[in-house]
Amino acid sequence: MPTDNQIAAPIQVKRSSVTKLVITGAPNLDPITVFLEDLASCKGKITVSCWGKSWTAYWGGMWDGLNIGQFFCELNTSYIIGYFDQAMKSRQFSGEELANKAQRIVLKERRLFCYGHDEARELFNEAEELRDSPSIDHLHGAHGELMTKLFGCEWWHLADDATEPNPDYAHLERIILTVQKALAQHQQRLEAA
Repeated sequence: MPTDNQIAAPIQVKRSSVTKLVITGAPNLDPITVFLEDLASCKGKITVSCWGKSWTAYWGGMWDGLNIGQFFCELNTSYIIGYFDQAMKSRQFSGEELANKAQRIVLKERRLFCYGHDEARELFNEAEELRDSPSIDHLHGAHGELMTKLFGCEWWHLADDATEPNPDYAHLERIILTVQKALAQHQQRLEAA
């Protein structure tokens, strides 16, 4: 049952103008849809969609005199990606890199005579199993003992640099660069008309 506040407050509806652009023909990218909305002076919103995924950003303090499309073109891709998806990083955990790092440590320790030949061979082979690790969290249960032996008690700090480029980040970066290029072309056409 509605409360008195819900009944007393009338619903407000405002109309705004939105520009929709569809970008096609970009190499190795599906069609990209861009919605641009200039809300007020120095305030704007952009929504970018590609292959079933969408990213939205709002800026309430754009540089004076720029519309949302012009402002978006002035920003660097890493800043935009941070706005679109704060959790996305340019690099991600790699079991492959971790296994390589672990095996290098075993070889180094063997050369320093910290491990005997048989122990080094066994650790080297165990380190090979790290290649299939999907995340650092997985390592705690599956390979915690090995990781402690190789990297010490706080091994997760030393495993942080076992990374590879994040393909999702690179994909979003290509989308943003394509949108910026298309917005610049669109702006040039508007100015020429």
